Amino acid sequence: MINTTLVTAKKHAYHCLLLAGLALTLVSCAVYVEPSTQVQTSGRYRISLGNVIRTFEPDRRAGASYDVGEAIRFRILTTRSGYVTLTAIDPDGSVYVLGPRNVYVEGGVMSTLPAARDNIRFTAAPPRGFHRVRASFTPRPTDTTITVYQGRRGSEIWTETIVTEIEPYPTDARDIAETNLFIR
Repeated sequence: MINTTLVTAKKHAYHCLLLAGLALTLVSCAVYVEPSTQVQTSGRYRISLGNVIRTFEPDRRAGASYDVGEAIRFRILTTRSGYVTLTAIDPDGSVYVLGPRNVYVEGGVMSTLPAARDNIRFTAAPPRGFHRVRASFTPRPTDTTITVYQGRRGSEIWTETIVTEIEPYPTDARDIAETNLFIR
């Protein structure tokens, strides 16, 4: 899990040589999923995307490793201005939202999330292992009352929830991109 905390929270450092060695071995097996122009779930639900997100990755690049307690930031570059929501799935299949939903990003400018002005911080937290993170983009803020991420489990439900949230927006103005990281 990637915890969202206030910047003023104390930073904790955890070290475990055995797990670090295992993490370094496993991270070399990580697969980066390239953003596509379509997302399909179970062959019964398909949505076209607009190829708006050009770059989406952790601050150390896709597949990077973070120790529990370390800060994690994401870089995102979009072709147009709009709103981004970051969601993630843990190694155990739990789905959750990272930070606030509908964060404004300016098109054509590399943005970092969370931004310093947001006064929050993403911190690596258990469970340890491979984590997938998605950025969903829309031209206007999404209605956060129609979708719930917390308490959901599984990649299929994660995808369907994101699709439900962005589907009302025009095809050329919505997008989903995925990256990954390893928490050790």
